[in-house]
Amino acid sequence: MLVIDPSFMLLNHEASDAEAVIHALSERLFEYGAVKESYGEETIARERKHPTGLPTKPFAIAFPHAEAEGVEQSSLAVATLSSPVRFLNMGDPDEALDVEIVFLLANNAPEEQVQALRQLALIFSDTGKLLHLHNLDSKKLAAEWLRQELLQTE
Repeated sequence: MLVIDPSFMLLNHEASDAEAVIHALSERLFEYGAVKESYGEETIARERKHPTGLPTKPFAIAFPHAEAEGVEQSSLAVATLSSPVRFLNMGDPDEALDVEIVFLLANNAPEEQVQALRQLALIFSDTGKLLHLHNLDSKKLAAEWLRQELLQTE
């Protein structure tokens, strides 16, 4: 089961760059016991080889992640950014995108990852949902909204 906890939400977060956001989110998951301490560095290393920025509308997003070995409990941490940070485009790694929401996915089961990515894709493709998430100012409400959107059964 994917854990989405209010303590995993960084709202209106200020970060200097993509690596700083990944570190901040992975620290939240590590403090909870969801990932190993090395998960942030593993995620950054993977991001350098396989960028996860997406040119969604009305702003770009990214969903960095690492391999399952670093994951103790499947979880999702999210940062809405006060100022965009640059991630490379998944579809065109030569293009930098100004990302405003970062979804750090930590999954220890491949079937869960497929389901989580499928549900995240529904949010990614919906301008209204991205705006709604970006504008939330309560960690509790953000976590509740994400649980409702991502953990709904079909």
